[in-house]
Amino acid sequence: MIFASDLDRTLIYTKKLIGDSDKDIVLAERYLGKDLSFMKKGALEKLLSIKKKILFIPVTTRTIEQYNRIFLMSEQIKPDYAVVSNGGNILVNGEVDRQWKKIIKDRVDKIISYKIVEKRFLESFKDNSWIDKMVFRDDLFYSVHFQDKNLIRIQELEEFKAWVEKKGWHISIQGKKLYIVPNCVNKWDAVLYIKEKEKKSRIVSSGDSFLDYPILINSDYSICAYHGELKDLIESKKLKQKHIYVTKSSGISASEEITEIVSNMICRNV
Repeated sequence: MIFASDLDRTLIYTKKLIGDSDKDIVLAERYLGKDLSFMKKGALEKLLSIKKKILFIPVTTRTIEQYNRIFLMSEQIKPDYAVVSNGGNILVNGEVDRQWKKIIKDRVDKIISYKIVEKRFLESFKDNSWIDKMVFRDDLFYSVHFQDKNLIRIQELEEFKAWVEKKGWHISIQGKKLYIVPNCVNKWDAVLYIKEKEKKSRIVSSGDSFLDYPILINSDYSICAYHGELKDLIESKKLKQKHIYVTKSSGISASEEITEIVSNMICRNV
């Protein structure tokens, strides 16, 4: 069995989703001298136990460089595989899987150019002063940074969304970032590649955002964090829930519920 899980706002959290009553928090990431993200101690202990019994794969939209900042992964958890760049890259013991990288390049080369997508995006808004910066990540997808979601011109964004979806891309808003991603760069295809390579039979997954939906909807059992974008999309009937379980816990406490569920599944040999 495989446990494939998103990281940010699923297993690790910034202080924004950590309440004053949340105790036993361990540092997961430090950046530019600042303590950036954390993990619940209980969740970490369960995850270490899970990794001893089944294949654990961290799955993240973070770039390779951003993922490598999470020292808790490299120093304590030490996963054999990591899916990064929203599925665009796979790390095997820290090194890029060249075969997968070529597969992704071949797929991306067949769809509309990212330069055309960027040009159309910037031209779609009469006023784009709400955009702080637009970054092309790992030569695969865009992250658009802004200060206030309320400043986004929704109608113009919806028009761009309709256009880009016809071109084989999609968008996702997470916090103060908007992602523009090719459909072929997704977490599920990368996990499926590892599943077939390792000859595993079942996948349990967890996540919180629309970018996690491909892996959650295709896994054998899935867990969605209560506080996430994905839960809102399911509740508003914009996405099908099917077998996806939504946690009762919110914030960093959701990570303990997620790892507890997976631990119990392993014990029951589900």
